[in-house]
Amino acid sequence: MKHLFLFVVIFITACSHNGTKKSFGINDLSIVMAYGSVKELNDINPDIEKDLLIRLYQSPILGENCFTETHGVCRNNYYISVSTFDEFPQSNVFKLKMVGEVTGIRWLQEDKYDYVEIEFTINQYTKEALSNNPSLVNVETKVLIELEPNNLVEIARQ
Repeated sequence: MKHLFLFVVIFITACSHNGTKKSFGINDLSIVMAYGSVKELNDINPDIEKDLLIRLYQSPILGENCFTETHGVCRNNYYISVSTFDEFPQSNVFKLKMVGEVTGIRWLQEDKYDYVEIEFTINQYTKEALSNNPSLVNVETKVLIELEPNNLVEIARQ
């Protein structure tokens, strides 16, 4: 009986772990796969040694209406995947809070193992939306991503 009780406690504890993993659903995944694009971030700043494999996925936010007399992509959602290069690799996918259009990416030098800082420059709207609708006001923001295999911190900068 003690063994059964111990097993139940361990099982419930393991199942109740609610980390920062995957805060998106199957609909998000299907949009990314159908309409999205992927960018290998490890190709940025090749002179910096990288301990993690990082990919950025971009998918359009459907149903927004910022174009005049036509349809187009106003803003994009972004997802980031991270994988280790270990013997037993860890991997994870995170949905980023930033939306719009990424116009710049800078991989920052960091000396911690399995940790990376990447700075994104992002416009509030896509360049197509801005050229189609002159009443849109663009806001450019810098976002710092601190990323580990099981954790993501997103910090907006100005």
